[in-house]
Amino acid sequence: MNNSSRGRPLSLTAAPAVMKQINKLEQELGVALFTRTSTGVTLTPAGKGFKGYAEQIVNLVNQALVASHQYSGQRQVIRLSTSLMYPSAPFMATQNQIKAALPNYQLTVTQLSGEPTSSNRECDIMIGTFDQATTRRLVVAVPLGAYRFGIAVTSDHPLAHHSRLALNDLAGQRLLMVPRGISEKNDQLRDAIETAAPDVIIEGTHGRYNLDVFNRATDQNLALLNLTPWQDLHPNLVTVPLDTPLTVNYGVLASRQAPQPVQDFMNRLRQLI
Repeated sequence: MNNSSRGRPLSLTAAPAVMKQINKLEQELGVALFTRTSTGVTLTPAGKGFKGYAEQIVNLVNQALVASHQYSGQRQVIRLSTSLMYPSAPFMATQNQIKAALPNYQLTVTQLSGEPTSSNRECDIMIGTFDQATTRRLVVAVPLGAYRFGIAVTSDHPLAHHSRLALNDLAGQRLLMVPRGISEKNDQLRDAIETAAPDVIIEGTHGRYNLDVFNRATDQNLALLNLTPWQDLHPNLVTVPLDTPLTVNYGVLASRQAPQPVQDFMNRLRQLI
């Protein structure tokens, strides 16, 4: 997934070849595209105008590539990432149902290393959670459903013997969850938990979940706020459903700066689902 630098200087000190190409382009155009400072470069008004036309040209080229593949019988490869934290399994049943309607695309599953970012070029699409803030700023999403919340604990934890948990069952417990500001639904659920169980002790993670968070819950015998796709992630944790109407939307995600073939795939997917 590609990243765009909007509103901040671009540091090109480590890319003399890029600067050489920029200088050559400016000489050919006879106009300055960038304002250079000691901290980097920013687009001039002429550069911003040129950028808009350049993006249109790139999109047209990508559309031409898609069309040429269609005419030649070749299929556009779309890379679907998967990992422990971002499993692709929730999409596969849907994909099998609609693949006949996507004859011009070939879906390839690839292993995602590290955290997904908008600049990650290892994949085109992924399956993950999203909220309004995420889709406004970072990604486009085709909704697939909603994940439910649960509480993951070790098998000898007092909460492990419940078939379901009410929010007030968390009273006095040490609960591990992401800090405020990462997820709207997590923030809403945190408010509800603190209202129902004022003496709950909430301990924050250092950002979004990774395997270390699950190991921490096991090592320190903490209750961990969990979601449906991760309920069997750690062999020493069991997940008990949490009684709350709150859920987290999940779906197929792609960067807003994705190449045109990926955007076309997402648009087609949205029509089918």
